[in-house]
Amino acid sequence: QHSTHNEHVVTLFIAAQERQKKYNALVRGREAELFMECEHYESACDKYGSTLSHFLEEIGLNEDDIDDNDAMPTFLNSSVARPKTLIPVKSADRLHAATAPTNATKFQQMCESIDSTGLYLYDSSSTMNIECRQFPKSSGYAEDPATGIAAGALVASLHRCKMNSSGDPDDSVSTMTTILQGTAMRRPSQIKVKIDDYTTSSTSTSTSNPSHSGNVKISYAGLVQFDHVKYLDETELS
Repeated sequence: QHSTHNEHVVTLFIAAQERQKKYNALVRGREAELFMECEHYESACDKYGSTLSHFLEEIGLNEDDIDDNDAMPTFLNSSVARPKTLIPVKSADRLHAATAPTNATKFQQMCESIDSTGLYLYDSSSTMNIECRQFPKSSGYAEDPATGIAAGALVASLHRCKMNSSGDPDDSVSTMTTILQGTAMRRPSQIKVKIDDYTTSSTSTSTSNPSHSGNVKISYAGLVQFDHVKYLDETELS
């Protein structure tokens, strides 16, 4: 770790379930920018598991609320750390009309049936400032006001769709996308996400389970509050 005036370069342990993974962040007061290099993985939801209709019924929506544009990732598991199921909703109004699952055990079983750690709904009518909601599989609460790994997975999938539609494999850098979350909970958050580089590594066109993976560099930016800070020496960072 080193610092200059009020600017600190720190190493953060991001996922409690994956403590071997460390990422660098630049912190200026309460502003933090995180730099993450990882694999982006997409896979179709298990066709033998719970269907999109089942999930929509559980959260108070129906298929008329869903954007079925082929260019958008729909009912797709996307991951930069843990898989989140992406569901595009036609408008912010319909997005905020969704209700959190009331039966936690049933919802967990539904998520497990499609190998997902939660639903990530997003307003597909916007491309630069996107309202989102996350209903986690089993975190002890029904909805999350801010989810960095889900925001990263969404922006990575949207960017891959853009690369595919443009037909330009070198179009690997995205503009900054602002992810707005927690609005329906009255706990609004904002995370800015940018794809700094995207390189496709493999694609499977299997009819039973199509999938895709790529190597991605992601930048996150936002305001943070540290509940606890621990200074580590070089041996602990290696």
